[in-house]
Amino acid sequence: MNPEIRYPAVAEAFYPADIRELESLITSLLQQVKPEHKKRKKIRAIVTPHSGYLYSGSIAACAYKAITGSTFKNVFLMGHAHAYLFEGVALDSHKAWHTPLGNVPVNTDMNARLIGLAPELVHELNIAHHSDHTLEVQIPFLLRTLKPDFSIVPMLFGENAIDVHLKTADLLLPLLNPDDLLVVSTDLSHYPAYRDANTIDRLTLEHIVSSDIDGLEEHERRTINENASDEISLCCSPDALKTLLVIAGRLGWHAEKLCYNNSGDTPHDDKMNVVGFGTVIFFES
Repeated sequence: MNPEIRYPAVAEAFYPADIRELESLITSLLQQVKPEHKKRKKIRAIVTPHSGYLYSGSIAACAYKAITGSTFKNVFLMGHAHAYLFEGVALDSHKAWHTPLGNVPVNTDMNARLIGLAPELVHELNIAHHSDHTLEVQIPFLLRTLKPDFSIVPMLFGENAIDVHLKTADLLLPLLNPDDLLVVSTDLSHYPAYRDANTIDRLTLEHIVSSDIDGLEEHERRTINENASDEISLCCSPDALKTLLVIAGRLGWHAEKLCYNNSGDTPHDDKMNVVGFGTVIFFES
């Protein structure tokens, strides 16, 4: 194995490891998305889930269908670490990430720029990415839908101070170009009952679409304090999500919710403790 390549951690567990099976599954998921006839300006960011494709693949496909055939130079992949504890924002120093569909290069020059501008916040920490699924599950969709020759900038948030989203947005804003894409990888409600999740996530998505961070935080406080049917969080990548909302607000991007369901919509799955999945796109005004 090449030490300069990051190899898949969750192939077979979250998505097929076989290239033909994976291509067939993603093609099928994209074909199931209802065609849209809306005319929008260029999409600049998407919010998309990261559970196994069996559960959230159809929802993720809504976002990726919207950017199919698009050309981007850099894809900033942002999410919260699920497999390793640390502070700050962890980058990955491998030259490329491997998937069953091929390799995608990491923009190591961008890594160096981020670290140079904010060494107290950003650092390379490959172990944080080693077994984490959060960003990995987005790569096959990106390879299947975008035109080639894009690079990724994988960014995992650790346990941080409450203002980390402001610092990260301030860091990214001067570096973003019109041909860059932001991808926030996050699931929504964690473990409420099915009906409660639908209600909670509807409000969460409304706040995301309006880039209303204050409203989102108040919604979270009320929901957790009420302990709504075992709800423990509104989403699992809050800092990444709020970073996007700051950027979208400052750049005047518009947003639109595309799709929503939760794990209780999967046949034969538990409806007592579910996880919510939603997609939102952000586009130029």
